[in-house]
This record gives sequence, C-alpha cells and structure tokens, in this order.
Amino acid sequence: MWRCSKIMHVQRELHPTVLSSLEGIVDQMVWFRENWYEEVLRQLRQGLAKCYAVAFENRGAVAEATVTPHTLNFLKKLVSTFGVGIENVSGVATTFSSAASESLARRAQATAQDPVFQKMKGQFTTDFDFSVPGAMKLHNLINKLKKWIKILEAKTKLLPKSLLIEEKCRFLSNFSQQTADVALPGEFLLPKNNHYYVRIARFMPRVEIVQKHNTAARRLYIRGQNGKIYPYLVVNDACLSDARREERVLQLLRMLNHYLDKQKETARRCLHFAVPRVVAVSPQMRLVEDNPASVSLLDIYKQRCLKRGVEPDAPLGRYYERLAAVQARGAQASHQVLRDILRDVQGSAVPKTLLRDWAQSTFLCPTDYWTFRKQLTLQLSLAGLAEFVMHLTRLNPDMMYLHQDSGLMNLSYFKFDVDDVTGELDANRPVPFRLTPNLSEFITPVGVAGPMTAAMIATARCLSHPNFKVQALLRAVLRDEMIAWHKKKQDDTTAPGGVPHDMDGELLINMVSKAVNAITTRLQTLATFEGADSKASTLVAAANSHDNLCRMDPAWQPWL
Repeated sequence: MWRCSKIMHVQRELHPTVLSSLEGIVDQMVWFRENWYEEVLRQLRQGLAKCYAVAFENRGAVAEATVTPHTLNFLKKLVSTFGVGIENVSGVATTFSSAASESLARRAQATAQDPVFQKMKGQFTTDFDFSVPGAMKLHNLINKLKKWIKILEAKTKLLPKSLLIEEKCRFLSNFSQQTADVALPGEFLLPKNNHYYVRIARFMPRVEIVQKHNTAARRLYIRGQNGKIYPYLVVNDACLSDARREERVLQLLRMLNHYLDKQKETARRCLHFAVPRVVAVSPQMRLVEDNPASVSLLDIYKQRCLKRGVEPDAPLGRYYERLAAVQARGAQASHQVLRDILRDVQGSAVPKTLLRDWAQSTFLCPTDYWTFRKQLTLQLSLAGLAEFVMHLTRLNPDMMYLHQDSGLMNLSYFKFDVDDVTGELDANRPVPFRLTPNLSEFITPVGVAGPMTAAMIATARCLSHPNFKVQALLRAVLRDEMIAWHKKKQDDTTAPGGVPHDMDGELLINMVSKAVNAITTRLQTLATFEGADSKASTLVAAANSHDNLCRMDPAWQPWL
C-alpha cells in the first residue's frame, strides 16, 4: 500500500492539474447513483436469478425445494437495508469524501422519511417474513420476487428519463480541454501512438437514464477533441470481484483481436471481437462504453412478448409446473417430458421465428436486413468459439447486446467458468455454446453450415498458429484468475480473525498450466480436420440439437 501512496505522491508533484481534475471527475460520479427504487429493483433481480439457479439444482423435487441459507441471508439483508442499503452514509463516506457525499447522505435520510417509502417498506417486510408457514418454499418466494419486481418496474417507468448535468455536477458541466488534458476513459487499455489518444473536450449537458446491464444506468455523453461524441454508461456494480473477472476476459479478447487482424483468413471475413471499454471508477461503480443503438436479446424477447400479450416469465413457470405435475404422480421427468416442454413453449409462447420477425420489422430494407444477418452470423461464431474454447460462463440472453446500426454483438459479464471447490475450468455442459432455435432460424441453415462454421474454423486456426503467443496471454490472465479464486476460497473458509495464506507457487503454476492446456487442446481440436470433416460441424450440431437444449436450465432460455 505504501508503494501506491508513494507513486501517487510523485504523480501529484509531476501532474498536479491532471490529477486534481481526475479526482474532481470521479468525485462527481456519485451523483449518477441509482435512486432507491432502482437499487431495490436491481437487488430483487439478482435475488430472482439466484432463486432460479437453486430451483434448477433442485428440479428433482420441485414441490419440496426450499431457500438455501446463502439466498436467505441475501434476502434478509435486502429487507433490513431496504432502499438505503447502498446509499447509507457510512458506505458513501468511505468511498467519496466530499460535499457531494454529504448531499447524498442527506438524500438517503430524506428517502427514509418519505411516507410512500415507509408504506412500501412495511409491505415489503411483511411479504418477506420467513417465519410465516410456507415462506421457505422456493417457488412461493419466486412468485413474491416477481410480484415486487413488477411493482418497482411500474414505479421506475414514472421517473424522469433524463437530467441536466449542470443541476448536480458543476465541475463536469464547466470542464473543458483548457481545464486539463484528460484522455477518454479506457483510451489506454490498448497501446498506440501518443498522437492517436483522444482527449476529453467537454461533457455534454444531458444525461439519459436507461435500463441496461440489469440496472438503471446513466448514459453520459463525452465529446472528444476530434469532434466525435462518445456515450458511456455509469453502472453501479453488484459485485466487485466478479466485475474484475469480467474485465480480465475483455482484456484477453482485446489482445486476441490483434492476431485476428493480422491473419489473412480472419481479416478477409472481418472477424473481430466487439469489446467495449470498461473502466472502474470506484469499488461500486464503472464506466462502460455504450452504443445507444444496441439492444439485448432479452429486451427483444420482452418487446415481442408485450406485442403478443404473453408474460415473459411464463415459460419458466410452465417448465416447473410440468415437472411438479409429473413428480406429483410419483415419477421423475424423463428425457421425452423435457423435449415435450421445449416443444410446448415453442408452440405457445416463444415461436422459433421470434428473432427473425423482429429483424424483419426493424430492417425494412432488404440490404440492411442481409448485412445485419451476415455480420451477426460472424459475431455469433466468435462468441461460440470463445465460450467453448475458453470455458467461459454460459451465454444468457441478457448478456448479448446486438448493435442495430452495424450487426456487431458485444457480450457483457462473460467470465471463466471456474469450479468453486477445485478451481478447475468447468467443461461439463449439455450444449457447447449458444445456438438456440431462434438464432439458427434467423441465420438460416445455410448460414449455420456455411459462414458460421467456416468462421469458427478460421478463428481457431488463426489462434492456434502463433501458438506460444496465445499461450503466454492465457497464462498471464489465468494466473490472476486462479489467485482471485484462491482468495475467495480463503475468505469463505477462514474463520473471522484468522490469517489468510497466500497461494503456494507450485500449486499456482500447476493449476494455470492445466487450464492453459485444456484451452489449447480445444483450440487445436477445432483447428484440425479429420479428412474432409471438422470438429466445428459436430459442435454446431450439438449446440443446435433439441435433445441437448431441453436439458439446459430454463433461465438460460433454450427456446430463445
């Protein structure tokens, strides 16, 4: 810690203006926090996701499933800190020591005195009273969470959709290039010539409030000295450690782009990971590069459900109802029952043409439609390869952001799928990557068998050729991942007041080498041909197979 202090002291002497300006910008970010409606809504969505994960683990006895201690603690904490959890005075004071934090503390106190807030808090506490009979049943809790999410979504829709920066953030409003020479957030994530770094000319006057990344984010527009306007989302982080894990994967993809641009077969196909810049501003807050024209696959699904008058969560409810009905007869759900559930959901709630219908209504010009579909096909091939080869977490619909103006697709919250107990990369999953009926219907069988498969093979061959370079990148990134896993495990197992131990060097080397070998093996398998056949075709068939899709968690939306 003293080394960091020494570096900061030297920097302050060398660049006093730049450093004070950076501190001023970070200090003003406190005004872009969520209000209490938005904060509770985000936490309820997290709670619902946890409950759905537990429900799938206990799908063998749906009616008997109860809340896990971990989820119970999370919800009890949410009840006790309802509405002022993140915005409490002590939490703010430790992060931001300024006049802005004092104003925020006053706002938190005013919220607590609001009669509407008090009434809602009383109802919330009554609903989540776990001493009531049946309150510990998991599916009862899921229904309560869904009810409160609806209530708070209705409340947030009535809130203002934008605000003026000068009302709250005088420093940002008055900032210009004359104040200090500050580069755009994330400019230094990849090295380039000093002349090409874009500086902040000014912050645009209006800030929009948008629903993205499962939270109510503030979209800030920054004008660069080159005249372009760059939108950034100010996102409140749910979990600090997971956020850093995601940034590791993004940095790895950024560095892999360098090889994709240099190799002939990948360059001619324009294969390039769309990686947004992500910069941590404080322990609870990040700046994420945004595209206002991007929309998540889950949002597309919700839009189409609204048009058809279908409840977006209905397929998940139907899945567990069918399982409970089979189990009530004293039997377990067979593979055929799971296939029937998938077919039933596709027939009644989520037709396999849903994404194609959305694209046809969005892109009325055939050229736009074809270009969007072609670009999305290539992006899906890159996402599928990354998920399978690097053993990343499963790709949920809310993680996929489709750029309507270009067909690019950026992925958020992608992390290495590390086993909590052993620390090894998890390789056991029914489908290798996301290629659900809606996606395969949109990009057509020809697109799946042609451009998509060819792009996967070209990418795998590109990354397996400069073999030692990719392995070196993987070692550097996975070393940090394994150290973070060990620290988390130590925190969970060490008794309060105990001293956590550093990871043994030999163990760290072995674990990293094992993970790198697992990734390299998959990469080599995809890059090589057996006669005229490639493993990529087999993987695509496995990802698109209804027999495999019906075994997936319904929260992953295998029908979408």
